[in-house]
Amino acid sequence: MTARPVALVTGASRGIGRAIAIALAESGHDLVLTGRTVVEGSAVNPATGHVLPGSLRSTAEAVERRGGRAHCVAADILDLDDVDSSFERCLAAAGRVDVLVNNAVYVGPGNDTLLVDGSPDDVVRRVTGNLTSPILLTRAFLRHVLATGRAEGAAIIGVTSDAGQRTPDSPAGRGGWSLVYAASKAGFHRIVDMVTVEHPSIRAINVNPGFVATERVLDSGVGLEWVARHGVPPSVIGRAVAAILADPDLPNGGYVHAQPYLRRHLGDHEYEALLDAAKAGDDVH
Repeated sequence: MTARPVALVTGASRGIGRAIAIALAESGHDLVLTGRTVVEGSAVNPATGHVLPGSLRSTAEAVERRGGRAHCVAADILDLDDVDSSFERCLAAAGRVDVLVNNAVYVGPGNDTLLVDGSPDDVVRRVTGNLTSPILLTRAFLRHVLATGRAEGAAIIGVTSDAGQRTPDSPAGRGGWSLVYAASKAGFHRIVDMVTVEHPSIRAINVNPGFVATERVLDSGVGLEWVARHGVPPSVIGRAVAAILADPDLPNGGYVHAQPYLRRHLGDHEYEALLDAAKAGDDVH
């Protein structure tokens, strides 16, 4: 019996990370789930002070209901001294990692702040969480698959953002995003590009989810109201990532907009049916 491939998803307690983990379980993967929120009720939305639903354990339960094995590993993307150790804990739990999904980002003060009004500490935290930590985790993953002779068939998905490529029409606080967020996501975007140069046998693709109505977005009120109204449920992005990972026709090092890709992949009728079903009962708890 062939072993199921193992995918490591960062930031898997809720939102896009949780949805990707569930979709990969449905497509035949076992999962290693990392994040800070291990149990329900311990995560707070910094914008509102409200407790957010979601945890590694509840994601693991959802994965297992879909036939996958799930391993939970507590990890904080701001703790750079723990990146290699946390990856070793992932290997100890699952035995191997074949797919790395770099999804987690730093969520905290300063995303809607002009550079001159922000604090140096926030700059460091955002660059640490959005760029430095994913680079170090990618390094650990690459060393693992190269040392074990499994580079062929290994894959990296980078959950990226328009902010890493596009200049907004307005500044932060007036419809745009902050300079620090844009700079950190631009650097993150290049991880995939450069992996394919250094290790062409490893598949690496950037996925732009577009607007997504995650638990945090839905709880954040007027500041993210437009995203909450127009964003798709996270499960749509999970389904897109699973399809992208399985699509042999996508060029290595590619940049894929998840929502239009999935519409093309499924066809308009099936995509709209999926969207309606997701909005009616998206698996977010």
